[in-house]
Amino acid sequence: MSAYTVTSRSFVVSGLNVKIYCHPCHSVCEAFAPLLPISVLFFLHGRRSSLAVVEPIIEKVVMMAHSDDRKRDLYVVGIDLRNHGPRLVDEQANMSWSEGNPNHALDMYGIQLGTQRDLSHLIDFLPLYLFPNGERTIVQWGVAGISLGGHTAWLALAHEPRITFAVVILGCADYLALMSRRAAESEFELASPTLPPSLVSLIGQVDPIYTPYTVNDSRNPFLGKKILVLRGAMDRIVPWSASARFVQDLQVGERGLKKVMVQEGVGHECTLEMTKLMAEFLRYECLSSKIATVAKL
Repeated sequence: MSAYTVTSRSFVVSGLNVKIYCHPCHSVCEAFAPLLPISVLFFLHGRRSSLAVVEPIIEKVVMMAHSDDRKRDLYVVGIDLRNHGPRLVDEQANMSWSEGNPNHALDMYGIQLGTQRDLSHLIDFLPLYLFPNGERTIVQWGVAGISLGGHTAWLALAHEPRITFAVVILGCADYLALMSRRAAESEFELASPTLPPSLVSLIGQVDPIYTPYTVNDSRNPFLGKKILVLRGAMDRIVPWSASARFVQDLQVGERGLKKVMVQEGVGHECTLEMTKLMAEFLRYECLSSKIATVAKL
């Protein structure tokens, strides 16, 4: 691994603050960098965290994923989830039921669904800000997320066809299963007003668990996508029992990839071992000559 420090640059993209991280040898800021195609990875932090908190993880991933024989350059785009970091407008909305927020189910789903839609907006506009004259080409989009960011990554895979690879860390694709367990632990009844019928209706329309994720045809939004799932065996905040059915039955087809890695003795945390696995996945599955599919803008 190089002794260089990661290069980063901040942008405001139609009102959204983003920070782009890349290896020094293919920096946004270096005029003489090799003009390889670019793979973009959005990186999303967890609930009550921020981009600033996960920045060391991003920097490790950028350095560890780099290789001299790569066929793509990697840009990692960090943003703060809605109502987090500099976007915070209501701290109470980030709290759980047990912490005094009766709207926990509604607030948390709104944050992850809204952030997923931010990603689609950035896919539309980020290239225009970075390369207004077509100086570089972005050929692939992906997302990595931790906890609440991992829930958001599943939504992005389900609803944004241009996102073709993902690393889901401590995330869940079945919101009602997760909330049912959390409500039971907090001694809340998972019914209105804790879980209003209007929210249940929305979840039924957009949550990944309600997509045709088990079929091997074009109805399945996950078909052909490359997905790495990372989890801790002792995670009690987002337990595997809430995700197991979805992940086990998920079909990605012959051109897709599904890997599940479980770290024993680990709870709800993104460990150095998980970071290494994420970098390895990116290096071999997204940046090497093995890539067969290019996501068009």
